[in-house]
Amino acid sequence: METEAILRRMEEMIGEKPLPQLLMSKVIPEWIPRQMDERQFVMQLPNIPEKYKHLIMIAVAAAVGSKMCTEVFTKIAKRRGVTEREIGEAILVARFALASTIFATVTPALEWLVGGD
Repeated sequence: METEAILRRMEEMIGEKPLPQLLMSKVIPEWIPRQMDERQFVMQLPNIPEKYKHLIMIAVAAAVGSKMCTEVFTKIAKRRGVTEREIGEAILVARFALASTIFATVTPALEWLVGGD
């Protein structure tokens, strides 16, 4: 599939032009088919249902702080039938998981605090 056709397909999936991909297509156009191939590969893996994959993408994007990816993944998921409630729960799961990592991060400092000098 040619780059322009892939970009149109991405726009249909999202409901708007995929700005990062549009910009990258001006720099390295041969990457665009690879991006779509990787998406198709992941979405066609058989063990995790498509809905869950969309929810995972939203949760990861939110956890790493990517506003743009969170918004795009949410729009795609909604267009693919994922409910607002499911998306909301995925975001809360991501928030809990990210907040919980604080304990792993501070464990050495806590050990030092409770162990003394």
